[in-house]
Amino acid sequence: MIVVSATNVGNYRKNNEDSYFVNESKNLYILADGMGGHLAGERASKMATEIIASDFEKAEEVNKIEDAIEILSSSIRDANREIFNSSEKNEDYRGMGTTVSAGIILGDFLIYSNVGDSRIYKINKDIEQITRDDSFVNYLKEIGEITEEEAKNHPKKNVLTKAVGTIADLDVHVNTLKIEEGDIFLFCSDGLTNMIPDEEIFKIIKENTPEVAKDKLLALALKNGGMDNITFILVFNE
Repeated sequence: MIVVSATNVGNYRKNNEDSYFVNESKNLYILADGMGGHLAGERASKMATEIIASDFEKAEEVNKIEDAIEILSSSIRDANREIFNSSEKNEDYRGMGTTVSAGIILGDFLIYSNVGDSRIYKINKDIEQITRDDSFVNYLKEIGEITEEEAKNHPKKNVLTKAVGTIADLDVHVNTLKIEEGDIFLFCSDGLTNMIPDEEIFKIIKENTPEVAKDKLLALALKNGGMDNITFILVFNE
């Protein structure tokens, strides 16, 4: 595996509410995009990545897909509980929450989960979003109320229907995907995908080396506006 990653505050935000974690020896990748006033969003995303990473660390060797599914599911629920409790105890953190996109590669499988509107893409001969956005706009799109084009500029584009830490108990879904030769996985916050169309992301990744692709993606997201924090992890199955 070749792994590159980047995070940037963007052109308008005062602080970076994104957080990410990479453990190349375990093939573990976690990305979170926090929300909340003061430094609450920053705290929520950091708590999520640290708690999920810690749960996998405590598990030591994870060799079976079933074990990975269980740990990923329970670790996200652990993060949800800790973030929710923290927000209940401290008024400054009231209402904080975070998205989470996390995955671990075991052999020929990616085991992954997503809460919120951060995303995981599979890139090979084309680009495919393998996660589902937990957002109000995506719900409207799925029931046919709005089109794909209307969704891009909808006034409620950033309203989430699900996030880690905003309710006491969270329902977590974990998926598995068979990895093919040449697959590339992109974990990213919406600060990247709101600034660069999927087709352009695909072109940059396929036409450049990992390091150059990373630099070009970040530069283009900033050039196109950099309206939000920008964070992404690229995993190349070489």
